Amino acid sequence: MRHVAEQKISGRTIRSVLVELGVKRSTYYSWLKPRRKRSSSRLDLITPEEKQAIESAKERYPHYRHRQIQGVLQAGGLYLSYSTVYGHLKAIGKVEHYRRRVSPWDEPRYEVWRRNMMWGADWTRLKINHVRWYLLVLIDFFSRYVLAWAIVPSVNSGHVRRIYMEALKNAGVNPRSKDLPKMRVDLGSPNTAYVTREFFEQLGAELSYARVQWPTDNSITERFFGTVKQEEAYLVGSYPDEMSAKEEIGRYIRFYNNERPHQTLWNFTPAHVYKTNNKTLILEELQELKRKTRERRKEYWLSHLRPDGPVAVQKNDSLNFPVLSTL
Repeated sequence: MRHVAEQKISGRTIRSVLVELGVKRSTYYSWLKPRRKRSSSRLDLITPEEKQAIESAKERYPHYRHRQIQGVLQAGGLYLSYSTVYGHLKAIGKVEHYRRRVSPWDEPRYEVWRRNMMWGADWTRLKINHVRWYLLVLIDFFSRYVLAWAIVPSVNSGHVRRIYMEALKNAGVNPRSKDLPKMRVDLGSPNTAYVTREFFEQLGAELSYARVQWPTDNSITERFFGTVKQEEAYLVGSYPDEMSAKEEIGRYIRFYNNERPHQTLWNFTPAHVYKTNNKTLILEELQELKRKTRERRKEYWLSHLRPDGPVAVQKNDSLNFPVLSTL
């Protein structure tokens, strides 16, 4: 910085000097800004109770990473940021290296603002007794809640119709309703078959086809398949029989719907978001959790930082955070 100042006085531009030094302009100007000093007396430091909560959640779910641990704590009424959970887990040596599993086999964006507005259906491969089977899934786009699923040796139009009717039943939607959920599917032959199109036309439901080579048109369903493969199917590799596959996949889908935190859903579970059915209420609930955490943390540090006497909170405008002083 002194060198740049001297060269500027001599008539050179700051840009030319930084290019010569190989320093980015954004980096140089960030150095010019005064750094804020952190104080050990801040009232928002993580408390021992919060540390214990993180460690307890990690012991209960040792296979969870920091973002999922944050969701578990959030579900229990304690909001901590991702970085806070990660920082403490790293400090105690419980951050594992994440490596994606290798598969055993060589959209336009729409604002979906409520449940049962748009559903997506697709199928993916499974191995049962080393033979190819298929997992057929129907998922609600608003909440990522899996409404219906099936494991079949091959997929035909009957399966597509059956899974839609099963989803209507599970969602409590009257098949004679005038506002049936739109169905997003790809251009596979079971979806484009005449009997399938006729079924949806007679039912009064819209069948929305994804474009060729555009997996993002049905990205939510595709993302679920990536999750179920990484966390369930690839761990098993090949299920011994059809009954075992249905039991294990069913167990995982119940876990996914009701217990697994979903990052896209602000780390709430699909079942919670599906039940609430209101994005505004979900965000208000999240803000309330944050507020309670700040208040709880403030009360803790006010009572523990100064055991020798009462504590007052003053505002330091230059540092922009509270500092403590004895009364």
